[in-house]
Amino acid sequence: MHSESIPKQIIQLKGKVIHGEGRGGKIGFPTANIDFTATWLETGVYGVRIRFNGQKYFGVMNIGVRPTFHKNSPKNIEVHILNFNEVIYGISIQVEVLFKIRNEQKFHSVDDLKTQIKKDIANAKSNFIL
Repeated sequence: MHSESIPKQIIQLKGKVIHGEGRGGKIGFPTANIDFTATWLETGVYGVRIRFNGQKYFGVMNIGVRPTFHKNSPKNIEVHILNFNEVIYGISIQVEVLFKIRNEQKFHSVDDLKTQIKKDIANAKSNFIL
């Protein structure tokens, strides 16, 4: 499966990494929650490039309301940075949206969500120019 679309102009977001609910780490995919009001952004899962502290990383970002876990939640942004395992709370990062992988969706179980996240990561890796 390849990305749905590649934006003509790369969307860039900047924000500070804040504490979330910690659920991503508990299910094996830790995320950096970004303090950024995303009301104008389309919900979905995206392949992204992340920059901070002079370094460049790649990852998968979800913009949305986390419907598998919440009925009514404000839209948020969380990024799973590939091959990364550091604590970066309070650090400002830049996220560049490179391509959309899929729309956000509600899963019947956490295991179904984990399976899809693995597919999303594989999809993103196949589209990155490393």
